[in-house]
Amino acid sequence: YMIDSLVAYPLDPVQLEMGLNVIGCASPKIFYELSAGLQEDADSVVLGVGEKTVLASKSIIYIGDCADEVDYNALFQKLAVKKIIEGFTPEQISRLLSLQAELKTIIQDEIWGQNLPLTIPCDLDLKAAIAMAKPRIDTSSLGSLYDKISTAVDTAGALAESRMLVTLHTTQYCDNDQLLYLHRTLLRYQLQLLDLECCSKKVMLTEGMSHYVDEDYVQFS
Repeated sequence: YMIDSLVAYPLDPVQLEMGLNVIGCASPKIFYELSAGLQEDADSVVLGVGEKTVLASKSIIYIGDCADEVDYNALFQKLAVKKIIEGFTPEQISRLLSLQAELKTIIQDEIWGQNLPLTIPCDLDLKAAIAMAKPRIDTSSLGSLYDKISTAVDTAGALAESRMLVTLHTTQYCDNDQLLYLHRTLLRYQLQLLDLECCSKKVMLTEGMSHYVDEDYVQFS
């Protein structure tokens, strides 16, 4: 589904679309309240899908400011492991669980041999078996702030993520060509990205949706 509206008192509903969406705020207070409200299931920010409302925790991935450290594994690893499991054949699953059982037996035998007061759960767990290989999101191509934003979008796209990405200050880190490419990449993946800005004027986009809220809470789209 696509989140098509955002409501935050005292603002009028803000319309959102697929691709890049920007909400610029003249007031640091409104900027902070939007940013904080999207990080928790609070009544201060309400997200709409058609006639229904959805919880932020279930419908967005909060990336934040890409100038800060971005933990891509915390954001995407759970979905990545799920994607790996979905791709396994029954034979591969059987082989993995067999290897896990063998590993546990070797460790348990050593525990008994040393008479240690330890125990190993006997249940087999596919997620735990995958976790042993320590799959990580590939961040080898990170060079610029734009690369950090692109990595988040490309990772979400590769994993067929349906939640909306939320960033801060992205339009300040990208030139017009990069923002246009970002928007078209988001559309290709059928993704939404909402970027929040604290700024003195509306962000002008070649393509994408840009809203602005001035000091008097008057909205421009």
